[in-house]
Amino acid sequence: MQVRCPSCGRLYSSLIPLTCSCGEPLGITYDYDNVDVSAWRDRKPGVWRYRELLPDVRKVISLNEGGTPLLKAKLGEELGLNVFIKDETRNPTGSFRDRLITVALSYGLPYAENGFVVASNGNAAASLAAYSARAGVDAYTVVPRLIESGKLNQIVAFGAKVIRYGESVDEGISYAEGLAEGKGLYNVTPESNIIGLEGQKTLAFELWEELNPTHVVVPTGSGSNLYSIYKGFVELMEIGAIEEMPKLIAVQAEKCSPIASEILGVEPRAEPTKALALYVKNPVMKELALRAIHETDGTAVMVGEDELDLGQRLLAGEGVFAEYASAVIVPALLKLAEEGYFERDDRIALIVTSSGLKGHYSETREKFSIGGTKLDILRLLSERVMYGYEIWEALEKPLKYQAVYQHLRELESLGLIDESHRKGRRVYYRLTDKGRKFLETLSE
Repeated sequence: MQVRCPSCGRLYSSLIPLTCSCGEPLGITYDYDNVDVSAWRDRKPGVWRYRELLPDVRKVISLNEGGTPLLKAKLGEELGLNVFIKDETRNPTGSFRDRLITVALSYGLPYAENGFVVASNGNAAASLAAYSARAGVDAYTVVPRLIESGKLNQIVAFGAKVIRYGESVDEGISYAEGLAEGKGLYNVTPESNIIGLEGQKTLAFELWEELNPTHVVVPTGSGSNLYSIYKGFVELMEIGAIEEMPKLIAVQAEKCSPIASEILGVEPRAEPTKALALYVKNPVMKELALRAIHETDGTAVMVGEDELDLGQRLLAGEGVFAEYASAVIVPALLKLAEEGYFERDDRIALIVTSSGLKGHYSETREKFSIGGTKLDILRLLSERVMYGYEIWEALEKPLKYQAVYQHLRELESLGLIDESHRKGRRVYYRLTDKGRKFLETLSE
């Protein structure tokens, strides 16, 4: 591994920043002429299978990350296309960030005087917490106030220190950098550590070995995963394994689209989205992500909030439970297919970056587990506005009418019903748009 500034020629060998002191972005290169890919076949699957193209480390801290399944998608058959799902939920902590953390933490151990720190909207923080526990070192995680409960539970369970800071991960990046300097911590934040990106690029190596795709569809927040995959394919070209780059397709939520909007030439938005892992208002790696898209002749797609549940359901139909930030890939695929973007013999890889188990548990129960009396109440309210006693009579079930009010309160807390109006002491309830969409989901 060598890191030399392409502008001023300065050589870096230990603590490697994102940019040289002269201001030029840095990149890690290897002795590509002496890489023998045939040696990979004799090693077990996983990130460290590709060690010739990874930084040298004294000790590998691993939880057997990488080597995730590639599944032929039934959805592709319906579309008349060759579609495959790269299921990164099968990594140790349930996300692609395990690839980054195993490399960043293994490399950083000699420099982590008092432990590690990461700024993250959840996945990298959960991963650092697990790998730090494995290594027996302290971990500090800077996470935004808007974070899914599943990810927070992981971080706490692994014993990492949690610092809630800012609304989005953008605000936490500089805070983590200051914490690293002040406390003697090694910073593995993806936007601040190019070493970790080397681990993420192994996704490209696996895709090449399994499929050699023509298109790769990537959920995109900060742009680090998209750029990492790009770097992996660039290196495959360097060693002569491929002759042509796959087209990289960035997918973002309409509500937060700083990268996709530039590709598509529309006004960007930077608002909170249900796909919280994609809520990155000012991505540090935006220019690198844009370069990856342009140089592979790729494109970008924006997905609306109302399409996220569809994406999650269709992936669940494939046997993959993905968080909203991953589910965006399915409506993106459908849009591009409808536009005639793909050819019939293309090989399309969809990257599922993180598990749905990391989401808000109440939301998960709502979408997959509501039944019985609550479902009956929703169906009654889909026909007309009703009050509690009236609902109890219409249910014709052997339960106390007080129990109906408990169900109503729970449905109201989930946002599936709300108060329509009052008449005297009677409170009338109606179905919300969210409740109506939920019922439509069940009938599809």
